[in-house]
Amino acid sequence: MKQDFLTGSPGRTVLIFAIPMLIGNIFQQLYSTVDTIIVGNFVGKNAVAAVGGSFSIQFLVLSLAVGFTTGMSVVISQLYGAKEYNRLKKAFSTSAIFSVGLSVVLGVLGILVINPLLTYMLQTPAEIYKDSYTYLFITFVGYPFTVIYNMYAAVLRAVGDSKTPLYFLILSAVTNIVLDLLFVVQFDMGVAGVAIATMIAQALSCVCCHIYVGKKYEIFKLTRDTVIFDVDLLKGIIKYGVPSAIQQSVLSLNFMVVQRFVNFFGADMTAAFSVVNKIENFVTMPQMNLAMALSMFAGQNIGAGEENRAKQGVTDVLKMQAAFWLVILFVLPMVAGTLIRLFGMGDDAHVMAIGVEAIRLCSKLYILFGVMQTLSNFLRGVGDAKFSMLTTICMIFIRLPITYILVHIVQYGEMSIWLGMGMGWLTVMTMNMVRYIKGGWRGKAFVQAKKDN
Repeated sequence: MKQDFLTGSPGRTVLIFAIPMLIGNIFQQLYSTVDTIIVGNFVGKNAVAAVGGSFSIQFLVLSLAVGFTTGMSVVISQLYGAKEYNRLKKAFSTSAIFSVGLSVVLGVLGILVINPLLTYMLQTPAEIYKDSYTYLFITFVGYPFTVIYNMYAAVLRAVGDSKTPLYFLILSAVTNIVLDLLFVVQFDMGVAGVAIATMIAQALSCVCCHIYVGKKYEIFKLTRDTVIFDVDLLKGIIKYGVPSAIQQSVLSLNFMVVQRFVNFFGADMTAAFSVVNKIENFVTMPQMNLAMALSMFAGQNIGAGEENRAKQGVTDVLKMQAAFWLVILFVLPMVAGTLIRLFGMGDDAHVMAIGVEAIRLCSKLYILFGVMQTLSNFLRGVGDAKFSMLTTICMIFIRLPITYILVHIVQYGEMSIWLGMGMGWLTVMTMNMVRYIKGGWRGKAFVQAKKDN
């Protein structure tokens, strides 16, 4: 079902659209979270560190696809809002062809960079290297399924359909859990088992999405006659996608450097960092999904010439972000220990101590994250992708030096990692606020640019 972004209360409209996205992302997060829970309880601490420590390399390769799908969703949402359906069909066909080729290239690239990145960039502890390599190799073999699913999900959400991707995510997440238990608990396949289970589950969601879109959305149906590769539209998609891809790639390199700082403290810190990241992903998910829904809302309204309505959406979402943070501020510290025990770390006093302290610190910082994401997604939605890229680069140039100083010079300890993160969020939030208030984002929209020519 498609959501009408052009009528009704902006806040209520964004919230209704965000809820299916939130549920869907919860199930999507279950892929890696269930992997971590199962290996933590049935394999051990080093397996948790291996799975969690592999994330930064996964994200480095995925960032290129994320950038492309972001550019694609910006263009498609604006074309849909402007009712330019012929160009919309061509944009989707072009995106589909490009995504298939991109997914294969990224999968091969990922396999080629595993060893040098684990060895030289991350300085992965020897006791977790083998499992890290195995997990990443299998993940990249299945990468085309991940990229193509993300393309379909981005297209559907761009036209207001956030429910359909949810249904397939639920199906694939349940499949992943069942296969995890089968491969790890029953067949004793260890880290390889969780990686294979994830690959099969993602393939299922990809295939289901492809079949559904072809049957239910005539405008996105690909046949021999409708498959068109429009170079001009691809240039438009890349125009918005490249800044996002650069932004995500730089952000992923930031994660890799941070992971190196984490590994400096040893396997206990790597395991604790992995567990805290999994918890954080769930905690910040409502903030992320409200912001992502705002991006689609803003894109369609800017495409339809409704600037005031798009700005009202920002105000409403910021109010919701503040309310959510107040809840997190009081509740999360009380349940920190229970959450960490869920991952099988309850008997390890050192890992537990690091994790609880980190969660209590992060609960105070999430308001910065919520405001930052709201304004960043608004700017992307209205086409101001280059500025969003700039803010990410600035964030990294703030976070990494501060983290280095805290870790190696001040020797503040493990909490240096999360304090540096908070400083990065504060930097981007401030820059986005100035950009939004001064209106530097006006005139950046894809549809408006075409109409002016």
